[in-house]
Amino acid sequence: MQKFKFLVLFLIIFGQSFAQNTFDSEKIFIHTDRDNYAAGDTIWYKVYLFDAATHQFSQKSKVVYVLFQNPLNKIIQESKIAVIDGKANAQIILAKNTNAGNYKFTAYSSLMRNYGENAFYSKTIKVSSVIPALASPIAKKQIAKPEVLFFPEGGSLIDGISSKVAVKLNNFANLPKTFEGKIEDSTGKLITTFYPDFQRIGNFILKPEGGMKYFAVFKNGLVNYKEPLPDTKQLGYVISAENVVFSGGVLINVFTNVNEPAKLKLVAKQRGDVLLTLPFESTSSNFKFVLKNELIPNDGIVEISIIDESGFNLSNRLVYYLKPNPASFVVKNYKKNLLKKGKVSFDLFLEDSEGNSYPNFDFSLAINDVTPPNTFSTKIQDLQSYLVFDADFEENIQKLDSLFSFEPTVSKFYLDNLMMTLDWKKEKTKEDFIAEKSLSMIAKVSIADSVLKNEIVDLFTWDKINMKYSSVSTDAEGYLKINGQWTDSVKVLARNRNGQFLNLKFDEIYNPNPEVSISKAPINANASAAKTPVKAVPTKQNVLKEVVITGAKVKDYKNDYRRKAYNWEPDAGRAIVIDSNFTGSSIQDLIGFTLPELQNQTNKIWIMIDGVSVPMDFLKLLKPADVVWLDLVKSTEKTAKMGLKDFEVINVLTAKGKDLANIFNDNNAQNYIGYTYSKKIYNPIYLKPIAKVDRRKTLLWNPNLKTDKNGKANVSFYNADLTKKYLITIYGTDGKGNMLSQRMLLK
Repeated sequence: MQKFKFLVLFLIIFGQSFAQNTFDSEKIFIHTDRDNYAAGDTIWYKVYLFDAATHQFSQKSKVVYVLFQNPLNKIIQESKIAVIDGKANAQIILAKNTNAGNYKFTAYSSLMRNYGENAFYSKTIKVSSVIPALASPIAKKQIAKPEVLFFPEGGSLIDGISSKVAVKLNNFANLPKTFEGKIEDSTGKLITTFYPDFQRIGNFILKPEGGMKYFAVFKNGLVNYKEPLPDTKQLGYVISAENVVFSGGVLINVFTNVNEPAKLKLVAKQRGDVLLTLPFESTSSNFKFVLKNELIPNDGIVEISIIDESGFNLSNRLVYYLKPNPASFVVKNYKKNLLKKGKVSFDLFLEDSEGNSYPNFDFSLAINDVTPPNTFSTKIQDLQSYLVFDADFEENIQKLDSLFSFEPTVSKFYLDNLMMTLDWKKEKTKEDFIAEKSLSMIAKVSIADSVLKNEIVDLFTWDKINMKYSSVSTDAEGYLKINGQWTDSVKVLARNRNGQFLNLKFDEIYNPNPEVSISKAPINANASAAKTPVKAVPTKQNVLKEVVITGAKVKDYKNDYRRKAYNWEPDAGRAIVIDSNFTGSSIQDLIGFTLPELQNQTNKIWIMIDGVSVPMDFLKLLKPADVVWLDLVKSTEKTAKMGLKDFEVINVLTAKGKDLANIFNDNNAQNYIGYTYSKKIYNPIYLKPIAKVDRRKTLLWNPNLKTDKNGKANVSFYNADLTKKYLITIYGTDGKGNMLSQRMLLK
């Protein structure tokens, strides 16, 4: 009888002795309020940014890039999202003329680029429209050659040791349901059979004999295949793991045919951390271990290894672990109301199958008015599949969502087949990219054909919130870099110290999916070659308008709206007439010459141009001849109403066409993409009867929910006019690496 030794793996736990290299990257998941949209809709979404190893909220990067592309991979919107504590909210507004088709989200952080594009997040959504779908590009499909791959459990076939072998059929089309593969030895004797699952992976048990060759034999269509298995080794170790039917944890067997005793260590790791390590001496042919449930903190992949005294890995096995009592949300206190614009409310309780609650669970929630399909599954595991697999393996893993949709025991079976065919790959491909802590504006600076190297540049930026001035030095290659909190599209204007406007070339956002070009339709030979020229539509300029009263000598700006901030009542106002008495060259000279009252001022100066507050350095963009009027507001009563109690305010009114908007436009200001900030979705509150039609599909979108100390979150919203059923979609995390994705149907 074969001897075995039984050890329980909670006896000895070591800290960092055999710690795996930390996966220094991040993972992203995006929760959209729906998966299907119509042209003109707004896509509301939440970005989750996790540490790739621990699956806790990442504190590394503060910037995430999100690309939204049409079916031809043309970027519809590119966004830079400011991430705070691993979370951010944003939105995309679909144009009313958006073509129908499948659109794609791609998201990544700078740190993720070191691991290649397989580490990026990707999601497809469907957009419907009355406009015909875009023509699909014609692509030549390269038909890959069928191949048969074998994966012995533990890594190798060892003479005289029974072990499980996974067989994977790659690039085989249309495998019949009646498919049967046979394992034969070199004499043609039938050893066993195998049957691939829907992943086209099967397994069989083989106890190889020394010197014997083995083959997989099968027929697909009209082709007969005979594929050799890997050669066997005379001596070695095999790890066999079982967690499909064993409920106490993971049952581990270590088999060997090595007769000499050896000091070894069994090491279990998850997400880069060592769960435990257990030394043992190989004095028998079979060692049995149990990795108990309480020692595995999270769902996901556990790596089990046998290591010798020199640190060499003798055998390795991956196991996918599913926790025995997963948490889920339960609806309680449901106040049903299907009336138009009626109020609905309920409580969500997060608890496991034993009734234990989960406090402080951070989640996003979408409630949609839907008519669900006939087949409805409450399991949506794309969050977990993206986080666990996409950034951990170089190869693409297919059909993961369907893996998780099975019942737990069945899921374990398919996942275990998959685990046997994968290598644990977390290697960096580059070291070029670091975690971004802030949004950096990087541009190459030139004038005419000359790059400006090691020169000081005046930079004027203008976004929807404010204007900023910076003095920046270019480096030895002519690049400038500046950090900021710009929003959306920023106008950027650069000048050198001689007052010359400069050219800026910004680094483009990295796009892993370049636009697909499609061939144009052939020109009709009968069509007229001469075409009527299309007249260009003039661009609307943001020109400041004037409302003035004309006096006898100069214009009176008494009623000009640009003076509204102080109720059209300055303490001093001067019309500007440039004559020989003024010898200055700057706006500051003009202000000092025109407003001598400033000579005795005690407060700080606040500058406005055309009624808009600007940094004082923005006066550099104006010339004295551009100014038609100056106002001085100095009384504390007036400045306090403007929120500028400790300032004296100067308002510079410019001539028509000489305002800042025209100065930026006329001098070729460049556009730079700043942060995309989140807006608030329209969630109406119908306290009184209202006749306005409500056709909302998304009845509630709340990306910032948390359970209280009892694991409860209250939800309330108002119906649209045609509401019949509610589809609730939830994604979330406890911040400690445990994920949840769930959907439920309320009627």
